[in-house]
Amino acid sequence: MRATIGPWIAVSITLASLHFAHAQDFSAGVEAYDRGDYEAAFVLWRSLAIGGDPRAQHRLGQMYAAGIGVPRDGQAALRWTRRAAEQGVVEARYDLALRYSLGRGVRPNHSRAAHWYGLLAEDGHAVAQELLAEMYEEGQGVEKDAARAAYWYRRAAEQGYVKSQAKLGAMYSEGRGVPRDLAQAWAWFDAAASRGDDAAAQERTSLRLRLGEEELARAVRLGRELRPEPAEPPVEREAEAAPEPGPGPVSGSGPDPDPDPVPRLEMIRIGSGCFEMGSELAEAGRHESEGRRPACVESFSLARFETTRGQYAAFAASTGRETPDGCQVYEDGAWGLRAGRSWRDPGYAQRDDHPVACVSRDDAQAFAGWLSERTGRSYRLPTEAEWEYAARAGAGGARFWGDDPGGACAWANVGDRALRRRYREWTWTTHPCDDEFTNTAPVGSFRANRHGLHDMMGNVWEWTCSAYDSAYRGAEHRCASSAGAGVVRGGSWSNSPRWVRSAARFENGAGTRLDLLGFRLAHD
Repeated sequence: MRATIGPWIAVSITLASLHFAHAQDFSAGVEAYDRGDYEAAFVLWRSLAIGGDPRAQHRLGQMYAAGIGVPRDGQAALRWTRRAAEQGVVEARYDLALRYSLGRGVRPNHSRAAHWYGLLAEDGHAVAQELLAEMYEEGQGVEKDAARAAYWYRRAAEQGYVKSQAKLGAMYSEGRGVPRDLAQAWAWFDAAASRGDDAAAQERTSLRLRLGEEELARAVRLGRELRPEPAEPPVEREAEAAPEPGPGPVSGSGPDPDPDPVPRLEMIRIGSGCFEMGSELAEAGRHESEGRRPACVESFSLARFETTRGQYAAFAASTGRETPDGCQVYEDGAWGLRAGRSWRDPGYAQRDDHPVACVSRDDAQAFAGWLSERTGRSYRLPTEAEWEYAARAGAGGARFWGDDPGGACAWANVGDRALRRRYREWTWTTHPCDDEFTNTAPVGSFRANRHGLHDMMGNVWEWTCSAYDSAYRGAEHRCASSAGAGVVRGGSWSNSPRWVRSAARFENGAGTRLDLLGFRLAHD
């Protein structure tokens, strides 16, 4: 018996040792890359990649694609990325799909893009499901098929993707790809409207007038089934029920006095990867602190939406956290510290589905600590590198939607014509478009980036956990332990195009509170 078992034990120990050694080598490659020793990282990862390690294959593909540590080589990038994708690496599959759909380093090939999106979609990747649905709807790379489009929109919609919910509403309303069913249409429009889609709210209102009493009752029942239980009291948002934000607080919009409900955050899993952090020398609006450098991040999860006023109110009520008197706000034609202003009243109207503002980094970290204790999950602020990687979502230009600031109003709540209508004395440059919001907007009111994240640009600046360093020397990959200056990202409802860019960064003291500054949470 012992003689029979002995060799198998030896083989198992050998395999375990090899696995441990490979893990050590891969981690050593990550450490070498992060300190800028790209040659050492390449040697380690290439050895592992040749041996079949899919993580190393993906990293090698990214190095060749960006020309980091090696000459840029599109064919080598494609070869290594495909090997990783064939072994099931989600990030590699998504990279390949993007390359073929956008013509990044290869000729555009929508058929191949659809193949990789299809594999991701089958595995439950909601962004891929939505993109695949669009391809079936438009006949791009696949045969035009409204029924298949509706199927994949439903899969993404059931995971909470607002655009897919609104698309399904339209398809049921028109009988396109699915049987015509106005009650189903109302329910899907209702789901999208409850997440801040104003166009869906208008469609919901229109359908309400066309439904009979029994059908409306059925529609409401279906709508309740589609909506998850809210973490805070739901806000009914018919199109006409969204007033223009005014100069003072909304009556009756104070925090819920019940401290028991725990906010439930919708988290998006962001795969590991490498990217070019910072901005090109020729990028319009560039600041000196945005030096271009390659950076890599490990996989992490990031909240789909900015933390809302209602979620923060639940935390404040539960913990009894004091609300400091005073916040830096824009009033009477000037910025300044104003007594009486706080997250409860930042000087303009907010509802509980708006992002919380006038919160410091200390406030944000206290919220993360409280939520971690209540849920058993370790929430934190994202590092600066994680934030930019998530915001770019694979885009290398000034913004994830492109370089043109005029396109901002479909994607972000920024300083624009709506702002100038309210603040006639405004002297700063604004975007040449109109997003219809003067101050903050309900979270999720604008289109998501490729990761499915909303408001990564505009609405409110977002705290990161990293210490500020005018040059990238590693602080961007860590959470700071001191109370020194921190980094905020993303721009806000008041900012000009130079600040609403993926690489734009700003330094603030950890205790700073501004009426345009909030946060969103991450976890590993």
